[in-house]
Amino acid sequence: MHTDRVCLIAAGVVTPGCENVEELWRRAQDGPIVFGRSDRFGGTGLASTLKHSETGLPYDLRYGEVRDLTADGSGDLQVGWLRHALWQCLATTSAPAGRTGLFVSASTDTSYEMDLALAADTLAAQAAARSPENGRAQRYEAIRRRFAESDACVGRGHTEFFPHRQVARAARGLLPPDTRTLVSNNICPSALYSVDLGVRHLLDGAVDVAFCGGVSSHGPLRQVYFAEMGTLSRSGQLRAFDVDADGTVFSEGAGVVVLKRWSDVLRDGDDVLAVLAGFGAASDGKSKAIFAPSQDGQTRAMTRARSVNGVTGAEVSWVIGHGTATLAGDATELRSIAAAHPGGEPWVTGNKGYLGHTGMACGVVSLIQAAAGLHRSTVPRQPNHVELPEYARSLSLRVPSAPVPLPEEDSSYVGVFACGLGGINGYQLLRSPHGQVGDVRSAPPDLGDELVLVRWSALLPGKPSDDEIAARLARGDEPADDTRFESPYPLPPFPDTLITPKVAAALDMSQLLTAELASRLAGPAGGAPLWEGVEERTGVFGAQYGLSTSAVESTVLCLGDGFVETLEGEEKAAAAAYLAELRGRVAPISPYSLVGRMSSTALGWVSNRRNLRGPTMMVDTGETSGLAALHTAGSYLRRGDVDLALVMAWNASAPQDAARSLGLGEEDVAEGAVAVALTRREIATARGWEVLARVRTDLGPAPEPSRRGSGRYRAADGVLDVVRCVVRGEFPRWFSAESGPAVHVLPPS
Repeated sequence: MHTDRVCLIAAGVVTPGCENVEELWRRAQDGPIVFGRSDRFGGTGLASTLKHSETGLPYDLRYGEVRDLTADGSGDLQVGWLRHALWQCLATTSAPAGRTGLFVSASTDTSYEMDLALAADTLAAQAAARSPENGRAQRYEAIRRRFAESDACVGRGHTEFFPHRQVARAARGLLPPDTRTLVSNNICPSALYSVDLGVRHLLDGAVDVAFCGGVSSHGPLRQVYFAEMGTLSRSGQLRAFDVDADGTVFSEGAGVVVLKRWSDVLRDGDDVLAVLAGFGAASDGKSKAIFAPSQDGQTRAMTRARSVNGVTGAEVSWVIGHGTATLAGDATELRSIAAAHPGGEPWVTGNKGYLGHTGMACGVVSLIQAAAGLHRSTVPRQPNHVELPEYARSLSLRVPSAPVPLPEEDSSYVGVFACGLGGINGYQLLRSPHGQVGDVRSAPPDLGDELVLVRWSALLPGKPSDDEIAARLARGDEPADDTRFESPYPLPPFPDTLITPKVAAALDMSQLLTAELASRLAGPAGGAPLWEGVEERTGVFGAQYGLSTSAVESTVLCLGDGFVETLEGEEKAAAAAYLAELRGRVAPISPYSLVGRMSSTALGWVSNRRNLRGPTMMVDTGETSGLAALHTAGSYLRRGDVDLALVMAWNASAPQDAARSLGLGEEDVAEGAVAVALTRREIATARGWEVLARVRTDLGPAPEPSRRGSGRYRAADGVLDVVRCVVRGEFPRWFSAESGPAVHVLPPS
């Protein structure tokens, strides 16, 4: 059926040295290398203040910078790049007709603008707080103006750089005002997951054209994090899959592809660059370390993608790998590619050698290169490559030293792979539109079964039991009296998190909350966990809004000195005093600092410690994140990608940041975490799970007025609203924001 097929009809891209797809194709294989030190860091004196914790030497700040499209001085880097990519797409396609969807991967963890604005906001607020009370507001504004002179990115407050707000600005005036939007955060594979979300919503009929992609901007903060983890190239060269590989080099950019259903393409006369032929999403499950790549997890993702159309290993002729040039990363990936394509000998390439690691955009950048290669019937040569490492020479794969032709009518497939911290893997298959594609599916078929909620749990200040929370909700009370957890958050017992105390001590409270909440959701201690027997097909979906406390502290810790140097007199002394106080209570940047602050890793700990091997996905759409996470989980349940979906939402943001982003007082914002377990009716019946409610979701808004929560739990509000509805038996009930998504909760039967 045509409705089972989705086509890629246009693309737009921005990477260092590339402003369109033609330049990407040429530069990715022919260079030149664009890595170097950036003038962007100089305004805040950062380069002279950052020192490695072990060597005491300055950090290596070489990276790939997008220069030509950042010269307008607005400081809104990612918005500008996304708009340029969207403009390229619109210039080569028919005007969007019908409902439009925008699916973008973006993160506060990969944003230079957020880093600087956050450090400036926090340092200015803390310095002003050390002034006489009647002059604090004026002192804050004066300090903030001084900071803004150092870099254009500091001209806006950091809340303007929350991903959902950036994406909205990027789409304004280019896409229809009623465009439906989902922002995801799966770190490196995120953009591939965004493409998959576009495919699913096209096939479900929720949208008629989908713009899908990812964006990241780079800065010194991530250079520090990855230097401490030991992943950066010592030579400043990225030699993926090569015997002399010595680490990665980061860069930045944006990429967007346009997707349509095959039937609509035929109607509109669009050119087709590629046919999407199946996506595989998988978590590593239990592995030796949360930031170590796993062959089992990677192979699982690739095998799942092949299973959508029953593709054999021999039918995949070319794989664009993640190819970061780290020793463990390349070794695991090459072995995974060989293991996941039995009977084949695919060409394996990567594009980071000249482009660098573009972070959240890297998956879609590779997808665009794959589509360009299919269009040209050519596999590009692998840049910066001389020979395979010895361990890889016996593997059934090849790395091309020169371009390799692909037959124009070849029925073979091309794969694009990406993986990331937290054990997240994604693999997208493509087919040329010139071959026989009549029987190709872009996703598994909809199973037609209804979704049901079978369990819930919550972890709130004071640690009330679920029964106590239910009783309070039934009375119409707030779920807990207290609004704050103890600070610092006490390390939970090992049996509750399965995370060793040494590692747990380096993690943000949000990660400890989700790990502990998973123990509650599993069921009574000593009994079989809810997911026993379905670990292979259990997915974890999360809702995020805002910044973790660790993110705020480590950002200021890293970048604060540069801002202090722009001040004078009492202002400088006050800012320096705060930095000294912060250093006295916060551990220095370490190999676990990045993992410990990342929101997506909070879900990774659940999958890793509980050995859950379905997809893991964080959704960040602001206040509607909880509803969006429920909707996203439903998308994967309906097509059988998962049999059980754990949806977790929390608010563990720094109190001042949380209140500021909502325009509330600190006393009006509460910390806490809420989770529900969703499945299909047939699974619940087969496993004897009690059905508490039926659930339906839609990307668009509810068809009738719906009740909104108090807002005090931020991303967790939507999920808490659903739990309150279930506890009180208030069926049916719609929950929705003005622009969607919507969740419809109905009685169990």
